[in-house]
Amino acid sequence: MKKSLSIIMPVHNVQSSIGGEVERLLDIVSDLTNDFEVMIVDDGSTDGTEEVLYEITCRYPQVRSRRYTPRQGKATAIDLGLAAASGEVVMIQDQERQLTSDDIHSLWAMHIDAANAQPVRKPEPAISRPGFPVLPNDPQPLNDDLLRRLASWGADISELESLNEALEQLQYESRSDRQPTEVVQPPAPRLKMPRFLRRLHDFATGE
Repeated sequence: MKKSLSIIMPVHNVQSSIGGEVERLLDIVSDLTNDFEVMIVDDGSTDGTEEVLYEITCRYPQVRSRRYTPRQGKATAIDLGLAAASGEVVMIQDQERQLTSDDIHSLWAMHIDAANAQPVRKPEPAISRPGFPVLPNDPQPLNDDLLRRLASWGADISELESLNEALEQLQYESRSDRQPTEVVQPPAPRLKMPRFLRRLHDFATGE
C-alpha cells in the first residue's frame, strides 16, 4: 500500500533557483506516489523569495509554504516544516546537501520495504497450565516457539529441570537408606540454569 510523502525544504534567499528545484522534485516524487506534498519553509529571506513562493504555491497545489522573520536558522525551519507536514514519510531537502533522484528513490524504497516487512499480527491467546488459570493481571506466558528459540541460546530448559529433579530423587533415596546414627551430608548443590533463562522460564510459566 502506498504511503503519503512530505518533502521539507528549508530555504533562504533562493529567488533565482527555487522554481527549478521545485519542478525537479515534483517530477521525481510523482513517480513514487500520488499522495505527496512539498513543504517549503522560508527562513527570513531578504530577496524576492516570498513572491516567488507565492506564485509556485498558486501553480502547484502539491506545494505549500511557510515563512517567518527574522532569520532563525535551518534547525528552526526544519522544526516548523515537521510540525506542518502531513505525510507518513518525511524527507528533508537541504540546500547545501540536496537529495538526488537516486537518493529519493532509495529512501522511499527503504520505507516501503520496512512497512511490508512488519505485518500486523493478531495477539495470540494466553496459554494457561492445567489447574493454574491465567488471571487478567498475571504475566502472559510466552508461546512455545519463542521459548524453544530462547532456550537454544544457552541451555535446554527442560533438560536442566529434568536433571535437577533426578538429582533430588537420588538425594532423597540416599537419605532414606542411611542409618539414624549416620551423619547426613548436605545435599549436592542444585544445578542452576543461566539467570536470563531462569527469568524467562519463570515469566513464561507464570511463576
